[in-house]
Amino acid sequence: MKIKQNIILSLLIIVAVFLVFGCANKTKELLAEDYHKMSNDDLLRYFYRLNDEIERSEKQSGPQVGIGIGGFGRHTGGGVGISSGSTGYTAEELRARRIDVRMDLKKRGIVP
Repeated sequence: MKIKQNIILSLLIIVAVFLVFGCANKTKELLAEDYHKMSNDDLLRYFYRLNDEIERSEKQSGPQVGIGIGGFGRHTGGGVGISSGSTGYTAEELRARRIDVRMDLKKRGIVP
């Protein structure tokens, strides 16, 4: 029984790590693109992809509730935790890039 719990816990940790690195990787890909060399249509698409990534990375989920019960020796305890569900991540680099792209769009006479 304890082996199954350890396997499940290990799998959950691995999935969480992949999710964190997957989100960071998409941000790095967006920031690595050279928007100065893009055509007008591609630059406009890039601007909207930046917006979508900023919204996705800072999106708040609903409130989260956790319940825990544990014991040590003869003592048993329990607890309840509530969090707001915020990711706590701000996309400052993406916001700065979006401003630069918006300025470049303005120079080209394109209004997003």
